[in-house]
Amino acid sequence: MARGVERTAVGAGVLRAIEGDDHLARRMLTGWSAALVRNRALRWAFLHLMERAGPGFRGAVVCRTWAIDDACREALASGCRQVVVIGAGLDTRPYRMPEMRAAAQVLELDLPGVQQEKKEALTRALGRLPGHVRYVPLDLTRQSLADAGADATVPTLVLCEAVSMYLPADAVEEIIAYAGGFPAGSRLVITYLPRAVAEDPRFARWRRVLNWRTAYHPAEIAGRLAGHGLTVLADLGAEEHRKRLDGRELAVFDGERIAVAERAHPA
Repeated sequence: MARGVERTAVGAGVLRAIEGDDHLARRMLTGWSAALVRNRALRWAFLHLMERAGPGFRGAVVCRTWAIDDACREALASGCRQVVVIGAGLDTRPYRMPEMRAAAQVLELDLPGVQQEKKEALTRALGRLPGHVRYVPLDLTRQSLADAGADATVPTLVLCEAVSMYLPADAVEEIIAYAGGFPAGSRLVITYLPRAVAEDPRFARWRRVLNWRTAYHPAEIAGRLAGHGLTVLADLGAEEHRKRLDGRELAVFDGERIAVAERAHPA
């Protein structure tokens, strides 16, 4: 099992649970992560150490969650009837968002080991696995997204959060092409590493530790999306996120942007 991927998923889940934005994530956590979330002193120490080690990472995860929640609601309100979550990790949107529970079908794609642990956590938290979600074990570096079994005839929301930077460029290109293969009105919400951050010497250590593999300039990813029939509706970064904090003093790392794109309707 890819322990690094698992740790990333758990870390983001812990932050969402601490912030209080995700009560289900709190119930899914066990062991050290559950103890940390429930203990005030441990929470303080964890957040303090995290901010020292990675300034702005906490704020980035918090704001990213808000922004992607909004993008998902807008996509589903616009007519998307199917959801495909790529690299689902501990994402709880299919369970905590009424709009997503009402979708015709939700497919979660992830590495088999990560997915098995999530299913066990969901069963503990909910008593059973919800019937509206289908779990598809899939390794993007070895398998094709075409094997996921999604209905290619219905408008679909494809969500890819905190995944693209850890994949080779050809795997990211496949994700974009996959989203572009759904009918008009379908949407892709994908986070990506800005090339300016990836190439900045100040973040060389993070590049090594986190094994960043793929990055884009905003204009570059817009071109990639356009090449597969996807039009950018929004491209959000730290500047936009800080506005949402409404005066709250929370640093936001600018190492991840969110692109929201739609499959164009025929002219």
